[in-house]
Formats: sequence, structure tokens, C-alpha cells
Amino acid sequence: MLSSALPLLALSALSNAVAIERRQDVTPTYHYIPVDYEYGYDSRVTANLTFGSDSIAKPVKVVMDSGSSNFWVWAPGAVVHWGSQYLGVVGPCNETVPTEYDPSTSTTSVVSNHSSTYAYAGNSKIVTGATYSNDTVTAEGGSGGIPNVQFALEDYGLLKIGDNGSCTYVEYDTAILGLSPYTNTTAGPSFRQNLYETSEITSRTMVMWFNKHVGAIGKLTGGALFGAIDTSKFTGPLVRVPNAIETDQIGVYVPKPNVTINNITFVTDQDTNCLVDSGAHGDSLPFAYGGTESARFFAESGLIEVDGSVGYNGSCESIPADMKFSYSFPAEKTGEFVNIDVPVRNYARGYPNVFHPGVCVLNLEVGGCTFGAPFSSGVFMALDDEDGSIAFAQGGVSEEGSGIDEASLKTIGKGQSFDTV
Repeated sequence: MLSSALPLLALSALSNAVAIERRQDVTPTYHYIPVDYEYGYDSRVTANLTFGSDSIAKPVKVVMDSGSSNFWVWAPGAVVHWGSQYLGVVGPCNETVPTEYDPSTSTTSVVSNHSSTYAYAGNSKIVTGATYSNDTVTAEGGSGGIPNVQFALEDYGLLKIGDNGSCTYVEYDTAILGLSPYTNTTAGPSFRQNLYETSEITSRTMVMWFNKHVGAIGKLTGGALFGAIDTSKFTGPLVRVPNAIETDQIGVYVPKPNVTINNITFVTDQDTNCLVDSGAHGDSLPFAYGGTESARFFAESGLIEVDGSVGYNGSCESIPADMKFSYSFPAEKTGEFVNIDVPVRNYARGYPNVFHPGVCVLNLEVGGCTFGAPFSSGVFMALDDEDGSIAFAQGGVSEEGSGIDEASLKTIGKGQSFDTV
């Protein structure tokens, strides 16, 4: 979910993160957060996190977003506005957000005055706030509570969503945890940088993966691991790929791959790099608009075009389990590549389309280049903020529902790289 906060500086002054105390007692080597990916039109990679120490606090569904770098949750009494189809226009509809986290009921919360403004999806989702909180965050099924985590409290949301005048229903995120590398353009707070600065981790690495999914279309399970690498969650070599981020960009960018499906390889002919964005619901393949390779893709891949999306001519459950996309990314070493396979079933929206009965619409488009939540289900992605490196390996191989394997954990220190794994 690409964040584009820079054009909005005039709306609200973005401040640097407040000072964060280092832990003096214990220095954990890693923190583990289980993640999910549910089939559907707007599914993203999410985690269930509890904020604060209130005994009745419930887990919040948080988007784990490699397309942005900031961490926020709604403040008590926050209001979202919608009802206009135009950017930046406050529509006639509004709703008070149900309170998911109240710092006043948490004995471990420290609130400070710091403004924030974050924008997503081409400024169609804007949130703003006036305070930060430092508090304990606990992942459901994870490695335990993380103290003194800093996140922004947002009290206003503006969504570019039209309405017929009824103002009866709107969907919005309950929290977003940005995973992209910390840079001088990061407004803050940054969860990953926070872990390092407070000595919760000693290695500035993060890896994310999904397990192999078997059976009927449903929820996929995986994990995000901070400060260590679980080598049981991928197969083959962990290969460094070029970091293609440009000045002032936020996110994880890599060179475009070529695409193979049904043993036919298609050359992606659009001149672009690709955003790896676990906060995006679908992927988009970099075929030039109206180009010959795009036409060839639909003519020879066995897939069809459905209202601007890619579809499978059959029910979602009828997609063969062994039908897959194979993406061949150039490696950092000249002449080498890394191949990532993603089952076509992992793209299925998973419900009937009333306008196209008998067709399974996929979370996949042609044109532009984003590798979103579906791609995340097949790749083992590794990031190291120490040297800005990115590495891929084949994921989707570990047992469904499995957590981390302590015996397979490795830590990368300063001066080392993913080549040592």
C-alpha cells in the first residue's frame, strides 16, 4: 500500500520520532509476528496485534505493509469521512471509528504530542493525527509482548469513496504497520527502526513468508521475523536482487521479472521497476498497454481478461493446484536470476462473480508493476536496513500453520550479508 505522504506536507507538519529509550535489561535476538492472507477482493497481509496492557484489550487486525514505513492505529473518537469521488474533498458521510486502543486504560502507555499525516493509494486514503503513543504491542501467537513500541494515533480519516446518499456502509483499515526500510524520508514512527533503537533486536533484518496452503481456498498463514532469519521457511538459495528504489520513494522496489505460466514465458515489456507491496490486494504485471506481449499473454497463457482484471475460465476451486506463475527476477550478480513460483489459486478472489458466472476473477491486472499480497504468499522476502539489501527465495514450502523453528534461526551481523545464509 504505497504511502505518498510527501505531497501532503502542507496539510500537516510531519515530525521526527520522539526519543526512545534503549532497554538495559534484556536484548532479545528476534521478534516473531504471525501473519495471514485471506482470499477476497481486498485481502492484504495482516496480523492480529494487541495494543497496551489493558486486560480487556482485543487484537486489532493490522495491515502489514511493505509499501509504507509508518505505524499507526486509530485514536479514541476518531472520525472517518467519505462520500465524494474526488481527491481531497470531504464528502457528506462520516462515522466514528470503534475504539480499538485507548491509551488512557493502559498502564504502560506514554502519550506525546506529535502530528502525523499519511496517505495511501494515490492519496485516496488520508489519515491524520496529533499524538504518538509508546506502549506494549503483543502479536497473537507471536514471541511475546514488545515494550515501548512507538506508533501514531490518528483521529481523522478522508476516503475517496462515492456514495448514493445513504451513507450506510464504508470499509477502512483499523491500523497499518509499515515494513519498508527506514530512510531519511520516513516520517515516523517506524516499527522496524524502533525495534533496533530500543535494542529489541541487534540485526536490522526482516523476513516474511507464507506456508504452503493445501485443500480448499481459504486463509493462508505465515510469519514476519525481525532480527533473525528462519531458514526452514524457504527452499533453494537466498538470492540478493538489486535494490531499485529511487530518490524520495518509499517502499521496496526491484527490477521487473519475466513471467512464465503453462511453460510459456512472456517478456515484460513495460519500462518500469516493481513495488513489492504486501499491503496491496493484488499484483499487476508490467506489460506495456496495448503492446504485443500483453495480447500474447491473454492469447497463450490460458487466462482471460475480465473487466480490466485477469481471470481463470472456470470456478476458483477448479484451478489446478500445480498451475503457477513463475517470476524470474534478475539477481544482483550479473547474469544470475532467482525464480519465484506462486500458485494461481493464491490469486483467486474466492467468490462467484455475478457478472461473469463460471469465471474465477483473480487479484491480478496487466499494466504497471506491483507485487502485492498474492506474490507475498509465494516469496520468502528478506530485507536488511544495514546495507539496503533485498533478497528473495522460494517460499510457500513450510507446514501450514507452523511457527518459527528455533533450530533454523540465523542472525546476520554487521559486515555480513544474505550470501552467508
